[in-house]
Order: sequence, then C-alpha cells, then structure tokens
Amino acid sequence: MNKKLKILLPEGRVVEVPYKTPAIEAVKLVEKNIDNILSLKINNEVKNYKYELVKDSKIEYVTIESSDGYRVYSRTLKMVLYMALTSLYSNADVEFIATINNNQYFIINNMEITKEKIERIKEKMEDIIARKLPLEKRVVSLEEATDLYTQSNDIDKLQNLDNRLKSYVSMYFCDGMYNNFYGALAPNTGYVKTFDLIKYKDGALLVIPDKNMEINNKVTDIKLFDAYTEFNKLKSVIGISNIGHLNEKILQNRSQEIIQVCEAIHQRKLIELVQDIEKRKDVKMILIAGPSSSGKTTFAQKMGIQLKLNGYRPITISMDNYFKERKETPLDEEGNYNFECIEALDIDLFNSQMKDLIDGKTVELPEFDFVVGTKKYNGNYLKLKKNDILIIEGIHALNPICTEFTPQENKYKIYIAPIVTLNIDGYTKVSSSDIRFLRRMVRDYSTRGHSVQRTFELWKNVKKGEEKYIYPFVESADYIYNSSLLYEASVMKTFAQPLLLQIEKTNEYYAEARRLYEYLNNFLPMETSNIPFDSIIREFIGNGCFYR
Repeated sequence: MNKKLKILLPEGRVVEVPYKTPAIEAVKLVEKNIDNILSLKINNEVKNYKYELVKDSKIEYVTIESSDGYRVYSRTLKMVLYMALTSLYSNADVEFIATINNNQYFIINNMEITKEKIERIKEKMEDIIARKLPLEKRVVSLEEATDLYTQSNDIDKLQNLDNRLKSYVSMYFCDGMYNNFYGALAPNTGYVKTFDLIKYKDGALLVIPDKNMEINNKVTDIKLFDAYTEFNKLKSVIGISNIGHLNEKILQNRSQEIIQVCEAIHQRKLIELVQDIEKRKDVKMILIAGPSSSGKTTFAQKMGIQLKLNGYRPITISMDNYFKERKETPLDEEGNYNFECIEALDIDLFNSQMKDLIDGKTVELPEFDFVVGTKKYNGNYLKLKKNDILIIEGIHALNPICTEFTPQENKYKIYIAPIVTLNIDGYTKVSSSDIRFLRRMVRDYSTRGHSVQRTFELWKNVKKGEEKYIYPFVESADYIYNSSLLYEASVMKTFAQPLLLQIEKTNEYYAEARRLYEYLNNFLPMETSNIPFDSIIREFIGNGCFYR
C-alpha cells in the first residue's frame, strides 16, 4: 500500500510517512535526540517505539516529567532489577510492597538482603543499563506463558494468569530473560541510567529520579512504612497476598468471609485508636487529614460513635467553614479560585476560636455559605464541657500553622488514607492513588453530578494540593489509619468500569481511563449485599448508614 499518512507532532509540526511506518521513525524526522523520550502517546494511547502507524495520527512524547513517563521509567527499572536478580540469584522471590517518597520499596521473601548484596545487584544493574539491551514486547499464548513462568518459578504470575479469560499474554523479553509488566517499557535498558538502590529496613529501595532526573534517597516516611508493614502481615493472616489469591477465594464463594475479616480489622484499628486517645488525658481536639477520597467522612462518624461508647461527647467542626471571603480567596495560575491552598483559610480566626474553646470560653462558630462566598453567623454558640472533644476534619488539619496557639497535649493528629493495595504480582505494585481516583469518580458521578471527564480534569490539581499541603505533615501524625480494603477493587469494578467506558478514544484522558479499566480487568467482581452499611466503601458506592 502506497498510502501516505499525516502525523501531527509536538509544537504543531506535521510530517508525512508511508503506511505502517514505525512511530519512532516519524519522530526521528524532526528530533535529533530521542534519549529522553521513554515512549510515545499515539492518539491518546501509550505505545512503544515500534508501533506501526496505519492512519493519520497525533504523536506526543512520554517523558519522565509526566505520570505516564514515571510509570514507564519505573517499570523499566524493575525489569533491569529482575534481570540482575535472575543473573545473580535465580530463585529470588521479589515482592514490591510500598511507594516511599516516590521510590519503590521491595523485599525478597526467600533471601536476606544485605548491604553487600545490594552493592552486587546495583553493579549488575549498571552493567545491564550500560549495554543498552533492547526490550522486546511479544504476545505469547497462555500455554506458553504458563510454561515460561513455571520454569522461572514465578508462581504469583501464574496465579493471576489462571483467572484471566484471555488466551494470550503480553511479555517483555531481554537477553534471554522475560517478565510481564502491565504497561509500556522503554525501548532498551539504557534509558534508565539514573537510579539508586539502597538498603532499607528488611528490604531495599529502588530509587527513581524525579522529573528533573534528580535522585532523592533520603527516607522520611517512617510512620507510613510501619503501616505498610502492618498491612503486609495482615495479608499473610488472611491468606491473600496478591490479586490471584483474592480471585481464588471469590471463585470458592468465600466473599463474605473476606469482607467480614477486612471490616473486623478496620473496627479493631478504630478501637485501638480511641483507646490511645483515652490514654492521653488532656486531648481536647482530634485533627483528621488525608488525601481526597480516603474515607474521612465515614471514618469521622464511626470514630464519633466509638468515642461516645468511651464516655466522650464528640463535636465535629469542619474547616470548610473557615474559608476566607470569596473576594479574598487566592487565585491559581489559571486565574481560578484556589480553595486547596492554606492561604484560602482564615487561619487567624480558626486559631483564635480553637484556643478560646480549649480555654473554656464560649465561641460563635461560623457557617460558610458557598453560594455567596461568605461566612455567616447563625447563633451556633459552643462552649466545651468536661467530656466534650472536638473532631476537626480538613485538608490542612495537620498543618501546625492552623493550631499553633493550641498546646500540643490538647491535640491528637490522625492521618487517614488507603495506604496500600493488593499487588497484581511481585513486581507490579498498584498505586493507592488509583484506588482513590476510582472511589472519587464513582462517588462524584452518583452524588455530585460530576462527569467522568470532570473528575479527570480536577484530579491533577487535587494531587498537587495533596503533595503540597498534606503529605509534608504525615510524619507529625499521632496515628495513621489505613482505610484500604483488600476486596474493594473487586467491588469497585462493577461501578467503575462502565463509567471509564464513557471516555472516548479521542479524549485526552483516554490512556488513563483505559489503564484503569485494564487494571480492574484483573479482578473478579464481588457483589455488595454482604458489605456492612457502615463500611468506608459505602461512602463511595452508596447505600450506607452515614451521610456522604
């Protein structure tokens, strides 16, 4: 076929190429240096260099500056790590557990990781990267994949493959070794030359550069790490260490058992939390913060019930009532009101009222009218009595600026988030951010009238606000509550997948929608009738007993 295709490249440049030209060849017509281009987004889908163009197309570059680029870089580094470990310790049973400061923490279940071994593995990775070995993607039959993974003793991948309806599997091959990754890898191993590998706790950190290709191997999220470790132990107790195990139990009609155990764990942690508050005799104020869709609303109400059982009278105060007047609200770079930043709050008023309440004074609490953009005072007076305790929820609740006049002994800080999720396999760690996005998308579509497109549009700024105003204060928390549920993706699948299909192929968010849809494909669905009405997941899927 002699058909010529028009290809739109960044900066409005257009080139013409023959039918079935590999995409990278079109890029090379205008780019002399492609070393920082990890992959290509072709018509809103992330593809590898060799993808053949068959129609007029738009090509965008995937670099580490984007979330797609971070994932490609991370996957490629994991492939290099896999190759190094396979060469040095052929039976290493790797399990990536957590993301700490954007770096990937992993353990090797059947081997002690020492500093000496870390140095050896790192040297081998550097050698593999220096050789710029090509990473080849192949589609193989399920039977062949099963045979290959049996030979390499990758049992976790077999467990997941067995529950998939596909008759084929995409795998990456390099220098006689192979692995399966859910998404694109860089063209060769030389694209990930910036990295580090350091000993940490019982495992190691695979350190991934930031968008400026700079390394940050300083670990500060110690309390979060403890939450990861605890979750990992619970997975062992339940007998579900990956998606394959969960699917097996669903097939065995054990969904109710899984739900009951997971909810019991949440309840036990809630009781432990209130007991810890009770030990601290001077606590008058409980401050709750967490990223979007962490389950803060349900958590605060459930904690309130538990506090009542322990003799407290909880009083909830929303920091949203302390926004500045609309005319005083700061603007973002695009000229829109920025309600995420700390400057959007009337901090002086909040500080003074909280101090007055702790000091035993009477305060008239404001109520913010979001329609007209002003605080109103409707006679809502409050004076704390002996057993009263304040529950304050807000994005900035952990920021010390907001309560700088309140003595430390009177404050109890809680960070809540779905911190960890089930892995697809040992090398594929699912982001808790993805879980929160799916929660928000389902909830906002059914209760707030937001389209799926709107949720995608808001999400980037939401995450930016979290990184700036929540995460820096996590380590100051007195308690970290993990709101994730092992079974929730199986429940969310039924609600989320039809919504994700609303994103058309021409939409800029198509690649993200497709990635999330395919992630949910790994789960068997679980029906909701056995989920308790007070479960955190009800805040997002509905039919719960608490307000949303």
